[in-house]
Amino acid sequence: MPAENETQPGIGKIKPRVLRWSREPGTRVQVVGIWVFVAVVCAISKGPFSGRVFEIVSAACLAFFLYPFIEGPFRLHARGMLPLRAEFHVVEGPPDSSIPSYRTAHLLGMGFQFAGELVKPVDRRNIAVRVTVFRHEENKDTAQVAQIIGGLRILPMMCFRTDFQDGFAFESSDAPGERLFPSDPECPVFRFPSVRSTQSLYRLHSKIKERYLDAHHPALADKERELARFIARAEVAHQRLAKFGDYHLAPLGEHYRLTWRGAIRQSWLNAWPVKQFRALRAESRALKMAESMGLRINPKLGRLQDSPRREASGLPGARRRT
Repeated sequence: MPAENETQPGIGKIKPRVLRWSREPGTRVQVVGIWVFVAVVCAISKGPFSGRVFEIVSAACLAFFLYPFIEGPFRLHARGMLPLRAEFHVVEGPPDSSIPSYRTAHLLGMGFQFAGELVKPVDRRNIAVRVTVFRHEENKDTAQVAQIIGGLRILPMMCFRTDFQDGFAFESSDAPGERLFPSDPECPVFRFPSVRSTQSLYRLHSKIKERYLDAHHPALADKERELARFIARAEVAHQRLAKFGDYHLAPLGEHYRLTWRGAIRQSWLNAWPVKQFRALRAESRALKMAESMGLRINPKLGRLQDSPRREASGLPGARRRT
């Protein structure tokens, strides 16, 4: 879903972008199809130049798939940057109408209440973020419905979070793929990219939460404090990202710029087929984790089904009291 080239309240103007022809999935299929066709023709004809033609076409196809690994780091290093601060702020009023209505209806039906909305205005990367926060007073959990708005598309994400009195926390989300950066050890993040059901995602979150209750006590603040805590956490996460090693401060100190190490690492991890393999690994890890809790994810339906398997232990931070 492409973002519109218009100024949105509290966000700013998103410039639309078009995916390059070489990056479209259909183009890769066409290249593979051409290679297969040439291979079949050369195998059938067995002419004096068939072997040479096959080698030339194979080299061209290989160059097509390897070129992004060479070009990508240069392009990313030239324009890759990170703002100095996260700069989230609270937006007054009811939930934004762009949030899927079924998400809001499901959360309200599960006992969550609207707490507020935060936005991160568009930056030099042409990316903006909108987050709607809900609170569950009885269960002491929060839900975050986010939209990452870019020039190519709007990426929706759903996340449940539980904070504890000792500062430990954990999150369960439907974010796709694997993280580019390690998560905070005091806040592990469990991803279930194939779960599209709000109820199923919260059921997984609640199952994980059960394993932490022996060592931690949940804590929930009021609406204003929860929004303030979100802004503070976002700033801490932003600074951890800046200090990971992929960025360095620009000469004028107005933003962080990508290092060559960061440009190569991020470009290669996001290139085809590495990104797709990492996404498959993340989905496989999520399926195994659900099964370890006696649950089973149906990727086609995007929701949970009961599984008779025995639960296993071993979550980060789930230390039992002695």
